[in-house]
Formats: sequence, structure tokens, C-alpha cells
Amino acid sequence: MAKYRFLYALLYIGSLVFALCYESRLTFVLFVGVAALPIVTLILMVLSGMLLKLEVEPDADYVGKLQDFGIKVRVINRFITPVSPMMIIGTFHDRSGSVIAGRRLVMSVSALHKCEYIFEGNIRWRGEYELGIEHAEIFDLLRIFRFRLRKTPMHTVTVTPRRILLDETSALCTDDYDSSITKISFMESGSFASVRKYEDGDLMKHVHWKLTAKHDELMVKQSEQNLGSSALIITDIHAVSEDTDSALRSADAAVEAALALTRKIITDGRTAVNVYRTGNGRSDVISAVKNEDYEKLLSVFSVIPITEPGKGAEALIPRASEHLTGNEPLFIITTGTDADTFADIMRVVGNSAGEIRLYLTASKPSESLIAEVNAAKNASLSVIDPEDVSLSLRNSMGYA
Repeated sequence: MAKYRFLYALLYIGSLVFALCYESRLTFVLFVGVAALPIVTLILMVLSGMLLKLEVEPDADYVGKLQDFGIKVRVINRFITPVSPMMIIGTFHDRSGSVIAGRRLVMSVSALHKCEYIFEGNIRWRGEYELGIEHAEIFDLLRIFRFRLRKTPMHTVTVTPRRILLDETSALCTDDYDSSITKISFMESGSFASVRKYEDGDLMKHVHWKLTAKHDELMVKQSEQNLGSSALIITDIHAVSEDTDSALRSADAAVEAALALTRKIITDGRTAVNVYRTGNGRSDVISAVKNEDYEKLLSVFSVIPITEPGKGAEALIPRASEHLTGNEPLFIITTGTDADTFADIMRVVGNSAGEIRLYLTASKPSESLIAEVNAAKNASLSVIDPEDVSLSLRNSMGYA
């Protein structure tokens, strides 16, 4: 703007010199016109700014991690003069998965028209993101004044974790009294306790076809152990690294593993009791029985924060122990822990849980932790690769 103001100053001085040197009507009109021009352009700019409308419209409010989506920026000019140029500064994503603040967009909009621009890309990590326009301003025709728009729309986009399916693996939880029976699918034996309506995620091999034909909707079989047994999942995502990307990567892996186990347990007809830490540092519990519960858990786990160091899985054990009766499998998914912490967990849990599976997502276990887990008769230890959570879970279950 300094350049254009300097040029206008030269024009103003030149017209003034002409008016003083050549005292004629023409030079006087020229001087008055040059002097009045900024006032006219200023008034037009203010009116144009007041009638200018900005809109930010994402493809969806919820998108999956690394899923491509677009955000449309729309500028509607409802005035009789063109807007040129217009500067927009905002926070938008790109194709590398990053969210970049301060991205600039310069555009022109014809009179009584609209102009659109689409930012396309994806976001690498789960969470809530405020995307949109942070600052917008227009200039007058001489580019010596600027007008900042007050209404700059932002939009919240929630990035959900990846959905991982473990349907072809064996059941994750069984009751002690019939563990030998559950090695054979109750569908193969033909016995079941009840039926219910089909839900998204149910396996087709569990469909009761005769009742489906009778009710004209899919019905699913359930065994007695399906109705009664459950599993407990503890999800801990505390910070174990000062590197932001490493912390986000390990936290996302823990969340995705917990959701995958939950979905598998629900698909088997069981109940998955999830214990996790909320944004205010407190613990909370969600019992997932059907697919609607899984979708709720997915939304919640999309935004749970990474907690500060020093608050690991052991801080969630007291809340989790309220839901242990003696035979439920316990899944502990954490970004990291050590031998002493695991020993403390075992002392609290004791014989209140059945099989205990410990999953680490941020680092390899120490020798002392491996020895502590091996010393426990009902515990096992697995490391989850954040780059391939599905394969890591399958390997831990004996499915390569």
C-alpha cells in the first residue's frame, strides 16, 4: 500500500502544481477530481465491505484420519463495484496432512457475483480442528485504504480415528465355565439363547435366516455367553515424548487399538466396558453393547486429549476395578509403562480379572517389564506398531 500511496501523492502534487501554474478551469477541475477521488473510493470500499459475505463450507463435519476432503471458501459480492483485490488469511489443511495457520488467498470478485475457492487435502491426526478464515480485508480502487471484515467464519471439523476390523479373528472374551465349549462356534452347533435385530458390524454367519424371512428383516442369533460376558478396556494416552508428531502417533495408535477391540467384542455379541481419561483429567466409562455405542465411543475418542507425563494407566485402575468381577479379560492399552507401574497394577487388580493383555504403542518394553509380565500367570505383553495397528493386533492374537 505504501507504493500506491506514494504514487497518489505524486499525482496530487502534480495536479496541484498544474492548478497553481495554469489558472484555468481545466486544471482546477483536474485538481478537484484528484483530491476527491480517494473520498469516493473510500465510500465505495466501505459500502462494498458492508455488503460482502464470506462463507466457509467443509464437505463434512466428521472426516476420517487421512481421508481427503475439501473446504469451500465462498465470497459473495452484493455491491455494484468489483472487489479487487481481496486478501484472505486463514487456517486450512493441505495434501500432506498438515493444518497450516496463516495461509493466504488473494482473489477478485466481480460486481454482483460470487467467487469460490476449494482447499483440498487431509489431516494426519485425530482431533477437533478450527478451520476457516481468520482475517479478511479489501482495498479501495486506488489501493490506498483497506477495510477489514468483521465476520470471518470458522468451522469445526472433527477428525476420527481409523476404523480397524478384526472380524475374522477368534473371540476375545469367553466365560470360564464354558471355555471348552466356546472353542466351537455356537452357530455350528445350532444352539443359541435369543435373537435380536441385525446391526451394522454383525457377521452374516450369525444371521437367523428363518426368522429373517418371517419378519422381513435381518435377525441375529445370540448365545448364552454372548448375553452375559464382557471385557474391560483401559485406554491411556499420556505423553511419553517431547516430539509432537511422535506423541500424536502413539496416542492415535492406542485409540485405534481400543476401538478395534471394542468393535470386535461387540461383533461377538459381548459388552466392552471402556475406561479412559477425559479432557478435564477425570476418568469416565462407556459400556459398548451395540453399534450405536461404538459410534458414540468413536466420537468421544476422536477428541480425548493426550495427558501430561506421570499419569499413566495405573491412575485408571481404581475406576476400572469397579467393573471387575473375577473372570473378565482386561485389556490395557497405553503409550508406555514400566515394570514398577505394572507391578502396582497387578497388586490392585489381583485376581479380580481374567486374562490381562498389555499393549504398548510408543516404545519397546524394557527387560524388567517383560520379566514382570512373564511372572504373572494371566498376563501377556504386545507392542503395537502405530503404522500398522491392524497387523500388530492380529499378531498378538496369533493371526499373521
